[in-house]
Amino acid sequence: MKKFFLGAAAVVLSTAAMAQNRMSGNEARFGLKAGVNLSRLHSSGDGMNLNDYAKDNVGFSVTGFGDFGVANNFFIQPGITLQNKGGKWENTPGAANVSVTQNVMSVDVPVNAVFRIPTGNAGAVQISAGPYIGFNISGKTKTEGSVGSTGGSTESDIEFGNTTDDDLSSMDFGANFGLGYRLNNGFLIGANYGLGLANQIPKDARSGDMKWTNRIVGFTVGYSF
Repeated sequence: MKKFFLGAAAVVLSTAAMAQNRMSGNEARFGLKAGVNLSRLHSSGDGMNLNDYAKDNVGFSVTGFGDFGVANNFFIQPGITLQNKGGKWENTPGAANVSVTQNVMSVDVPVNAVFRIPTGNAGAVQISAGPYIGFNISGKTKTEGSVGSTGGSTESDIEFGNTTDDDLSSMDFGANFGLGYRLNNGFLIGANYGLGLANQIPKDARSGDMKWTNRIVGFTVGYSF
């Protein structure tokens, strides 16, 4: 019986040591994840408030990332993301039966702090938060519907910059918040929220405290090794 308990204790201690090593501060992993974005442009300040007419603009995201351990169950996760942003509005005042969609492609660079909560041998819950900076690289505005006797569909390129001739700002920054689960075999699922803080109205076109900022809800699946 004594040998049995000593053997069991040895197995428990060995398993705990292995688990601690998997979650240790010197750990490094790399991975890829992709998923669906639901984005909006949130309006605030002076001028017309379009939030009541906003709909989710459905897009995608693809992210490459690295996990670099700094302590047990805590690591820093930098990455680079290609994702859809923008917004969609329907039946705004003076434009009944009209749908306007702005699709923006952005390259974002997030740096998240991630806290991991192990759940036995299955995997771990991951809670993350951190800043990001984004660069708008391309986009299109699409209008569908009719105003008076004018109808049909039109599409035009979005111009990025700071002048009154531009449509949107060329840069974005804000904060990310995420919740996910990583299996010990490397597969992961997650949800995240992007809170844009930078005004997307070009600098020279701003009036008063009018502001447009990005809001993004995302769902992803991926793998890290």
